[in-house]
Amino acid sequence: MRFIAVFNQFQTSYGLGFDSFLDAVDFLFWGYEDHELTPEGVYDILTDQATPYEHAGQLLGSASPSSIRTIAKDYLSTIRQVSYFMHPSAG
Repeated sequence: MRFIAVFNQFQTSYGLGFDSFLDAVDFLFWGYEDHELTPEGVYDILTDQATPYEHAGQLLGSASPSSIRTIAKDYLSTIRQVSYFMHPSAG
């Protein structure tokens, strides 16, 4: 997972990880079209770059690159904590 798609649904911000930028953008596109998501942008873990999402040439969300980055890093922190608890114990 390299890219985090950042979006809002029902006034709450979320992130979801993808291996490719195109998959993340595709998720945001169809989420907006079919599932009432408000796309904010895509965060690249390796470059620390946040790209606001444009739908048909218009920004939909109000998130700045820095807030996209913050939401994505919060998502990464959460999945790291969950994966820690999912490892089998040695005992």
